[in-house]
Amino acid sequence: MRTTYVGWLIAAALSATACHTMTPLSWDELNGLRPSRVWITQTNQSVFEVSGPQVFGDTLVGYVNGQFRELPTADVKQVAVRKAARGKTIALIAAGTAGAAAIAVWMSGIGDQSPRDFIDCDYEPEHPDCQ
Repeated sequence: MRTTYVGWLIAAALSATACHTMTPLSWDELNGLRPSRVWITQTNQSVFEVSGPQVFGDTLVGYVNGQFRELPTADVKQVAVRKAARGKTIALIAAGTAGAAAIAVWMSGIGDQSPRDFIDCDYEPEHPDCQ
C-alpha cells in the first residue's frame, strides 16, 4: 500500500512541473519585467536563484540565500525566469481527464460483458450456450 502512495506522490511531483517553464531573459527584459526571482547560470555552469534582481550598468544585484550580492554581468551566461506554460497545463489536464475516464470505465465493468451474459437459460434452455 505504501508503494502506491509513493507512486502517486512521484506522479504528482512530475506533473506539477508541466505547469511552468524556464524562459531566458535579456538584460533589457529583466529591467522591464522586474520579476521577483530569476535563476542565474554563470559562465562556470553554476546555477542559483536571485531574489529582487536589478541591473545597474554592468552589474546584477539581488539577494542570494538572503544575502545581498553583486554580480558582474560578464560572469553571467544566462538569466531565466519561471513562467506559466499554458500548453503543457492544458495537455496535463486533458491527460488527467482521459485517465480518470479510463479508470471509471474500467471500474464500472463496461465492456466486460459477452453476448453469453445476456442469455437467460431458464427462458431458453435449448440455447447452445446453456448446454
